[in-house]
Parts: sequence; C-alpha cells; structure tokens
Amino acid sequence: MSGWIGGIQVRRTDRGQTPIADHLCTACGHHRRVTGRQKVTDFMRSQPVLQHAAECTGPKPP
Repeated sequence: MSGWIGGIQVRRTDRGQTPIADHLCTACGHHRRVTGRQKVTDFMRSQPVLQHAAECTGPKPP
C-alpha cells in the first residue's frame, strides 16, 4: 500500500529521536506537520482533528 492515509500519525518517538506528528484531512487536503517533543505533545493535547473540523472547507458528511 502506498500514499497518504488521513488522520494523525506520530512517529520517531524512541529515545534520542525527534518526534514528528502529521495531520492530514482527507476532506479538504489540509496538512500540518509538527516537529519536536514538546510541540508534538502540545499539538496532540490541542485535539487537532476536532480543531480542524470546525474550520474545514471540505464537503461535510450528511
């Protein structure tokens, strides 16, 4: 399988690595990437999926 899957992906969480979090909205194509342990922690606490849903310009489900 190849390509992007929508939602949130957090990777590189092992000790000594710099964590990276990606959020991709499949409705509108919006992408956001956050790098760094504290920034990823803050990003996940902010509930990015719900936050983006309020401002998403893509088609809304029925």
